[in-house]
Amino acid sequence: MTDKLITVGVTGADGAMGGEVVAHLLASKNNYALRLFVYDKVKHYRSFFKKLLKIGKGRITIVRGDLKNFDEVSQFVSGCDYVIHCGAVIPPKSDHNPENTKNTNLHGTENIVRAIHESGRENEIKLVHISTVAVYGNRNYKHLWARMGDPVMSSPYDYYSAYKIKGERIVLESDIPNWVILRQTAVYHKYFLANNMNDGLMFHTCWNSPLEWCTDRDSGLCIQNLVDFDLAGKLNGFWNKDYNIGGGAGCRETGYDTFNYGFALMGANAEKFFKPYWNIPRNFHGVWYTDSHVLDDWLHYRTESSADYWRRMAKELWYYKLGAIVPSALIRKLAIERLLKNSNAPMNWVKTNKEGRIDAFFGGRKALEELPKTWDKFPVLSKGQTPEGAVDYADLKDENKADRFRLNHGYDESKPDQELDLSDMKSAAAFRGGSVESTEMTKGDLYTRINWKCHNGHVFAARPFTILKAGFWCPECCEAPDWSFDKASVHVPFYAQVWYDSHRKDEENNVYPYSEHEDDDLLVPVEKL
Repeated sequence: MTDKLITVGVTGADGAMGGEVVAHLLASKNNYALRLFVYDKVKHYRSFFKKLLKIGKGRITIVRGDLKNFDEVSQFVSGCDYVIHCGAVIPPKSDHNPENTKNTNLHGTENIVRAIHESGRENEIKLVHISTVAVYGNRNYKHLWARMGDPVMSSPYDYYSAYKIKGERIVLESDIPNWVILRQTAVYHKYFLANNMNDGLMFHTCWNSPLEWCTDRDSGLCIQNLVDFDLAGKLNGFWNKDYNIGGGAGCRETGYDTFNYGFALMGANAEKFFKPYWNIPRNFHGVWYTDSHVLDDWLHYRTESSADYWRRMAKELWYYKLGAIVPSALIRKLAIERLLKNSNAPMNWVKTNKEGRIDAFFGGRKALEELPKTWDKFPVLSKGQTPEGAVDYADLKDENKADRFRLNHGYDESKPDQELDLSDMKSAAAFRGGSVESTEMTKGDLYTRINWKCHNGHVFAARPFTILKAGFWCPECCEAPDWSFDKASVHVPFYAQVWYDSHRKDEENNVYPYSEHEDDDLLVPVEKL
């Protein structure tokens, strides 16, 4: 507990995670003053956020503004000791308005960093930047597990992850003294079911994608403990690093499991309402983390499992039980099939000949046509089924055996960080199809930039930490958009080792989007979202 009045700023405070952060900060024994940066066009707050404003009356200052407006961001940042940057355009809104997603998620982060730089208090303000599991792109049963340093590879057409990756790089390469990046996994939150029943996004979850969830409450506790523990002097060595947020063993499942948890509220399961081919088989995002325990060791935030969350939802959403007495055909028609026509639904892309999306999400027309049309023919990973044959699902989920899925990072990871030198940088660069242009480096210094060159000849400066520990590479040709990982993987073994788990080598010339008009019918004014 501290006697000094500490001001914590939160962007995206009226969102699912931001709201829980506010709730937990208000519950802290430290009497924090809160500055909440709220989008200036928001007129109607959710009831949960309204309740928080009443609870925090006298301790909360609302700063209305837009992350795209530097002056408004600067006004918000100037009074903060900590900035918790949760604010972002997320799916499905990010799918419908890519330009706003870019301006908010990328330029908004640039404005936050710049505002800290120019505040006159950059040595005092600490930035907590919330990133996303989506930076790892698509994973399947061949590499279910991920860790820090794995390649960041935005899935094609995922504008959210594309600009989150670029925003994360802004923080990694910034010169502000105190920052931390938290790659938040998928969050089970109080709006989860309602949000997923209003957009074709519900069909973007692959049945067999690995997902390590974290509940909204644990996410809020994570940030509360971060600030509390830091003020108590417990986080020496924590800052200026990148961590994965995950709920651990009790939160690891697949997309199929997730749907079944939800439908269990009405005594049913996914197979009762869905055809297996309605959902995409690839181009999603989700992993099980081998290293989410690292953050929990620091912040002790894990208190809930997926089952705990769904028990909570069963109590709060008791009326879902009524679904058990409604004919399943009627529920399927009114709740599920109506969304197949949504502009963000894969079956809509098939019907309207969105060939770029068919290639990206299905692997082409031929692969789409070959997808099993019935559940008895569809391999479900959590049932121990893969296209290649039977597997032991429980064995796949065993964290003690996860090293068999460990990706190569291109250098000797057995060496302590303080022993890494230019030879390690050259090894890592070669595994990325490039080279190191700098001729010297101080051993163990992962934060002084050196010059690198990619396979296309682009020379760029980056911190060794950004490349080796955060999984980045060339900012010009190895980040989206456009999405050219099919082409890059031919030259970059670092990418190829995971990309070809779900992509064929004969797709090597694919670049997404094929046309600047590919997304025209998905672009709608942000005020309508």
